[in-house]
Amino acid sequence: MKTLRWAAALGILALTACGRHGDPVKESLDAMVKAANDRDVDALFGHVSPSFQGADGSGLADARAIVQRMFAAYEILNVTLGDVRVERGEGAARVRLRAQMSGQPRKVGGLGGLVPSSAAYDFDLRLNREGDAWKVAWAQWNPAGASAP
Repeated sequence: MKTLRWAAALGILALTACGRHGDPVKESLDAMVKAANDRDVDALFGHVSPSFQGADGSGLADARAIVQRMFAAYEILNVTLGDVRVERGEGAARVRLRAQMSGQPRKVGGLGGLVPSSAAYDFDLRLNREGDAWKVAWAQWNPAGASAP
């Protein structure tokens, strides 16, 4: 009887773990968060479409340059996502979320006073399915709680 209970518990844990990894859109978001926490620009932009457009008119090269500067400014960076809402369509998904970022700015040339140790941004993303992957094709971001332009 005790063995049956352990087997049932392990089965429930296995099903729960599999359920968390069954959503390719959320898996892409999780991979992006891991890349950001690792300050790995290449890994992060592996989840961004080559045709990326920002709501402000920026393109892929602009976004990559911003992220490279941000990653360079921090010794430690921790990104967490909250309030994630996903709306799916055929081959596309709209994702709205809040990204909470905290970290330890580098102590070089006065960056400590210029770079915040924490910030929160609201993102509105469009991810497109490109082959087997879901990649960010469009993005808008604003400081948390600010109204969209």
